[in-house]
Amino acid sequence: MKRIFTAIDISEAARQNVSAYIDNLKKQFPNLRVGWDKPEKLHLTLKFLGDIDDVQLGKLMKAVEKTAREISAFKLRIAGTGVFPSQRKARILWLGVKDETENLRKLNEALENECERQGLAREARNFKAHLTIARLREPEKSKNLVAEHLRETFEAVEFEASEIVIYQSELSPQGSRYTIVSKHAFEERKR
Repeated sequence: MKRIFTAIDISEAARQNVSAYIDNLKKQFPNLRVGWDKPEKLHLTLKFLGDIDDVQLGKLMKAVEKTAREISAFKLRIAGTGVFPSQRKARILWLGVKDETENLRKLNEALENECERQGLAREARNFKAHLTIARLREPEKSKNLVAEHLRETFEAVEFEASEIVIYQSELSPQGSRYTIVSKHAFEERKR
C-alpha cells in the first residue's frame, strides 16, 4: 500500500514568497510547536487518496492522464489567509488560491469524475483550493499565531498551473516525505 495524493505544484517565485511569509511567522512565534511546511513540499492538493494498492494506483494514473489531456494550462493566484476548521479551533493555517476562471474547480471536478469512472471513491468533502502552510501541534497555545496569520496580508503571487503530479507521501517521526510517482502535463491547446 502507498499513501497517494494528486497535486499542482506552485512556481519557484510563488514558493519563495510563501517561504518568506512562513519565515516571518516563525520568527514571531518561535516557541510554539508548529509543523511548518517546507518550501519544497508546498503544493495545491487536488485529491487525497490515502493508502491505495498498485492496481488502484494504475487506475488513478489512467484517470489523471485522461484529465490532463483535456485541460489547458491556466493561471492561479495565491492570495489571502485562512484556517481550518475555524478561528476558535484552528489546526491548519493556509493561504488562499484565487481562481477567477474556475479552472481549478473544473479540473478537480473532471478528475473526481474520471476517478469515479475508474472505480475510485470521490472525495467526501467539497473542494476548497488552499495552500497548507502549517499544522498547529498545540492549538490551544496558538491563538496569537492564528490571529496574526489572519491579520497579515500575503502579497498575492500568480503562477501557471500546467500539470498534475501524483505524489507518494511517506510518514516518519521527522515528518512526511513526498516522492513524485508521475507527472501529467496539460495538453489541450487553445483553438
